[in-house]
Amino acid sequence: MRLEDLPKNKPLPVKKGFRHLAVFQLKLLADALRDLLLSPISLFAFIIDAVTKPTVKESLSYRLMLAGRRSDRMINLFDEHSGSEAFTIDATVAEVEMAVQRELKKRKELGSQGSSD
Repeated sequence: MRLEDLPKNKPLPVKKGFRHLAVFQLKLLADALRDLLLSPISLFAFIIDAVTKPTVKESLSYRLMLAGRRSDRMINLFDEHSGSEAFTIDATVAEVEMAVQRELKKRKELGSQGSSD
């Protein structure tokens, strides 16, 4: 759940605030790692493009820019791409949360069956 979806005139629940903080920190880490990787790669792409002189569409710099845009949508740092059907960190976190909840529910059910024997 996005913070924007919560009622604006009520206190922020600590649990939801902590979840938002954790996901935001994960996104910041992904964004920083992406930038750290793209910086030297972009320099090499430019050098190769300068030597080979490809068309814009075939240039490594252009393809790197497109890859950067795709990764920006995947990271979705500021929830600008929410609601899209593209893969995002938000969707992955939601899937992991659901899987953990299912597993906890399953273990709880198994534990209650074992104690009734």
